[in-house]
Amino acid sequence: MNKHWVFGFAILYVATDIAIGVGLYYAGYHNASRSMSANKRDVFQDLQDEISSAKIESFLKHLRSVPHLAGTAEDSQQAEWLRDQFLEFGLDQATVVPYHVLLSYPDMEKPNKVYLIDSNGVANFTSSGKQMPLYSPEENSTLVAPNFNAYSGTGTVTCDGLVYVHFGQEADYEYLAKEGIDVTGKIVLARYGASFRGNIADLAEKKGAAGVLLYSDPKEFAKKGRNETYPDSWWMPGMAVQSGTIMLGNGDPLTPFYPAIESAYRIPQSQAMLPNIPVQPIGYDEAEILLRSLKGKEAQDEWWGSLNTTYLLGPEFRSINWTIKMEILTANKMATIYNTIGMLHGQEEPDRYVLVGNHRDAWILGARDPSSATVSMMEMARAFGKAKLDHSWHPRRSIVFCSWGAEEYGLIGSYEWAEEHSKVLSQRAVAYLNVDIAVQGNYSLWGKGAPLMNSVYLESSKKIKNPSQSEVEAGRPTLFDTWAYRYPDTLHPGRPRVNILGSGSDYTAFMHILGIPSIDICYNYEENIGSYPLYHTLYETHHLVADIIDKDFLYHRAVTQLWTEIAHNLTESVILPMDLAWYAIYLSESVANIKTRVTK
Repeated sequence: MNKHWVFGFAILYVATDIAIGVGLYYAGYHNASRSMSANKRDVFQDLQDEISSAKIESFLKHLRSVPHLAGTAEDSQQAEWLRDQFLEFGLDQATVVPYHVLLSYPDMEKPNKVYLIDSNGVANFTSSGKQMPLYSPEENSTLVAPNFNAYSGTGTVTCDGLVYVHFGQEADYEYLAKEGIDVTGKIVLARYGASFRGNIADLAEKKGAAGVLLYSDPKEFAKKGRNETYPDSWWMPGMAVQSGTIMLGNGDPLTPFYPAIESAYRIPQSQAMLPNIPVQPIGYDEAEILLRSLKGKEAQDEWWGSLNTTYLLGPEFRSINWTIKMEILTANKMATIYNTIGMLHGQEEPDRYVLVGNHRDAWILGARDPSSATVSMMEMARAFGKAKLDHSWHPRRSIVFCSWGAEEYGLIGSYEWAEEHSKVLSQRAVAYLNVDIAVQGNYSLWGKGAPLMNSVYLESSKKIKNPSQSEVEAGRPTLFDTWAYRYPDTLHPGRPRVNILGSGSDYTAFMHILGIPSIDICYNYEENIGSYPLYHTLYETHHLVADIIDKDFLYHRAVTQLWTEIAHNLTESVILPMDLAWYAIYLSESVANIKTRVTK
C-alpha cells in the first residue's frame, strides 16, 4: 500500500471523526493534499484591523433581544441563526448538534412563592416570584422565566422557623450550633457571595434544613445604596434575583460518562446526583422583610449586611404561631439542547484542532453572560472567514468555533460533546480557548490558564492596544501592561498573575477530563465581590453593556483581538508555542507550597 495513500487515509479518518461532531462531511484528504503554494501571508494585522466594535454591538443587539433559556424554542432559533452566520462569514462548515438531556424549569404561569402565614392562616407577606421590568423594552418579554434555581426540589414546605445562616458555609453552622440554634426542619436564609449556590444548598440539606432561600445582600451587591442601582448604574436593585443551577455535577445528570445521544442508557432520575431540598432565590427587599419578622439572638458583627434591619438569627418569629411556607413548582424535564459548531479547515495539519468556545444559553436576556463573549467569538469567526475569502487563506491547523448549549445548568453542552468525541479530541486538539463573559467590567484583563499556555497568552497580550485611554496616558499602552499593573505576579515581578483553571466554565471537560491545555479570558471589574452585581438577573441588558460598562465596545474589541491573536498564534506556529519552562517552574513552586503548608 502506498505510504502517501496511507497517510492521507489516516488524516481522513481522524478529520471525519471530528467532523461527525460538526455534522458535515469533511474531505480531510483533499485539504491535506492541496498545494502548499496557497497564500500563507502573515494575516495578524488584517485580523486585528478587521475586528469591529460596531459589528460586535450589532450581534449583541440580536442575541439579547429575547430570553433564550437552554432547551427552549428561542435557544434553538439562536443556535440555527449562529450556524447560518458562521457559513455567511466564510467558515468551511457549520452545523447544529443536539443532545437530549435533563433540564429544570419553573412554572411559567404560576411562579414559585414564599409566604409568611399568621395565626389565622392569612398570608401577611407573599414574595413576588418575578423581577420587575425597570428600563429596557426586552425586560417586558412574556418569555422571561419566573425566579428559580434549576434542579431545586419540588413541593410545598411549611415550618415554624426561619434561620439566618449568613453565607451558609460550614463555619456558619458551627457558629449557630454554639449559639444553640439547630436548623433541622427549618427553612434557612443564606447570602450569595462566598461559595457556589449548589454547595450552599447541599450543605443545608445535609444539616437537615427543610428549604433554602438565597438572596444577594446590598453590602456586596448595592454598595452605593438603594438610590444608585440599575438602570442608573450596574448595582443591584432590591427585587433583582440571581438565578442559577444548584446541581453540583457537570454534564447531563442521566448519562454520566457517556454522551446524551439517542443510543444512550439513561439512569433513573432517582439515582442522579441531584438535590432534594427546595431552593428559591429572592430579592434583598424581600429578605429584609423576612429578617424583620424574626426574633432571637443578634448575629455577630461579621454577619451583618446593609439591610435596614437588625440581623437576628431566628428561628422564632416575632408574632406568635406564625409560619413560613415555600411553594416551589420548579420541575425537572427532558429537553433538547443545541451546540453550534463551525470549522475553518487547516491547510497543512487539518487533523489538529484549535478549539475556541463560549456558551450561548442564558437564564434570561444574558447580554453580559454569555452574549458579550458570544458576539466576540462571532466577530473572531467573521475576521478569520474574511481572511479566507479575501486572500484564499487557510490556517495551518483547523480552527473549531464552539457555541455550547446548557452551560448554565452544569456545563452540559460542552461535556456531552467532549464525551462523544473524547478519543479524537484527546489526541488531536491542540488547545481550548474559552471566554465565558468577555467584559465583566473595565478594570483590567484577568486571565486563567494552564501553565503550558502562559507564553502564548502573555506574548499575545503585549500585541493588543489598551482600550483605556487613561491607562495609555499613564504609560501602559497594551493589555499586558495594565494586566501586570493591576494583577501583578508577586513571585515574578513584571509579569501579570495567570490563575490556575478550576471549574465553573466550559474549559472543564477539555482541561480536566481530556487533558487539553486551556485558557480563560475576561476583562474584569475592580470590586472584591463574588460576582458582578447583576449576574444572572433580568437586568443583563444591552443598556447595561452599552451605556454603563463598555460604551463604545472598546473593551469587547480588545478581548476579541486577544482571543483572535492567541488562536492565530496556535494555528499558524510551525512549532506549537507551549511553555515547558514555565510549566517546570509552576511544578517546582507548587511542590514548595505544599511542603510549606504541610510543615505548618
